[in-house]
Amino acid sequence: MTPLSKVDNLYFKREDQNPTGSAKDRALPLQIQNLIKNGYNSSVISSTGNAAISASFYCQQANIPLTIFVSPKINQNKLSLINGHIIKSLKPVSDSIKYSKANNSYLLRQSTDPNAQIGYGQIAKEILEQLPQVTSIFIPVGSGTTLLGIAKILPNNVKVFAVQPACNPTICSFFNPNYTPETETITDSLSVKYLPLKKEIIKSIKNHQGSGIIVKNTDAINCLDFVKQFNSSPESALTLAAYYQTKKDFEVGDYPIILLTGTKR
Repeated sequence: MTPLSKVDNLYFKREDQNPTGSAKDRALPLQIQNLIKNGYNSSVISSTGNAAISASFYCQQANIPLTIFVSPKINQNKLSLINGHIIKSLKPVSDSIKYSKANNSYLLRQSTDPNAQIGYGQIAKEILEQLPQVTSIFIPVGSGTTLLGIAKILPNNVKVFAVQPACNPTICSFFNPNYTPETETITDSLSVKYLPLKKEIIKSIKNHQGSGIIVKNTDAINCLDFVKQFNSSPESALTLAAYYQTKKDFEVGDYPIILLTGTKR
């Protein structure tokens, strides 16, 4: 169980405290268990960093060969923590899918693997133990798999807010179509373009009376000093900025949670 820290009447779910430093540790062990159960003897993943770090750790424990497709622009600190056969690609997602089919290798893509959602659901179960009166939760969104897994477990009276930068609001633009696009962001892991779960994610957010929050880069930067106390990733600053932005227009309740998805790399 990862800690729930309280600071200034805000609660922070510390997924940065997982074994490899990110929420990806919730999903990857279950995915690898399923890989073994179904008789696969190799795996492949595309990643901006944290998922590959987690996958390489658990694949190594299970003695499963792992091939990792990454962008040439990957964070070098994250790259140094990845073990496996690393292939740099301008199209890491599509190349990993092609590799999986050509080599009968298990695709550790979380948005198409139901086991990932089950893993992320554990975060919600812990929250309901740690803070049963939780009123809202703010979640940084890439593929949206983490949000979906959490939302499926939380009661519908807990408002769920998706958070994305203004340079790539693939989900949040549905709720705020008149946003001003940007070209820069302090984050490096919320860049997913193709979302197999998009309709399901939007429906889930609506069911939880939440919304999608688009955050300007300057607003995220303004929150960096606050999140330094957690030594967490820039996505934490983005998510905190979304909370400050949202409480002006929404009733978030007395027990809001900010999901800290990863440590600073």
